[in-house]
Amino acid sequence: MLVGAEKAKQILEDNIYCVIASSSKNGEPWISPVFYGYDEAYNIYWISDKDSKHSDLIRNNPKVSIAIFNSQLPEGTADCVYLQANVEEINDAVEAEKGFKTRDRRAKVEEFKVKSVEEVIGDGQWRVYKAVPYNISKLGKGEQVNGQYVDKRYEIELK
Repeated sequence: MLVGAEKAKQILEDNIYCVIASSSKNGEPWISPVFYGYDEAYNIYWISDKDSKHSDLIRNNPKVSIAIFNSQLPEGTADCVYLQANVEEINDAVEAEKGFKTRDRRAKVEEFKVKSVEEVIGDGQWRVYKAVPYNISKLGKGEQVNGQYVDKRYEIELK
């Protein structure tokens, strides 16, 4: 049975969607599910419409929180990886290509893959986003508090 960082790595590999929580500078929250990929440093990449609400929020406030989990597991058996990260919208062609190729290696449907870097820079409607985590945690063994089970989250290192 995998635990700690090894289990977190497995969760990242087994899932293809994450939920990104962004917010305005005055704290108005917004959440967005996105299809993601990740690199060897566990940076998270996704592609979004440059005019979407979360893209606009990230340009103005690059701090996000991300949750990655399997919502289909039976009650009481779920596990989750949580990331706090700084996000950059990638406008450099070389970095954008690296980002979309990282994400697209997980894509199975051709329609959702980026065909050329021009689709994600300049006049292209999409953008590549890269979340660089500064804090990573996951669910661990919870505890009983006043007769009720309470989940606990523990910081981990994935490197």
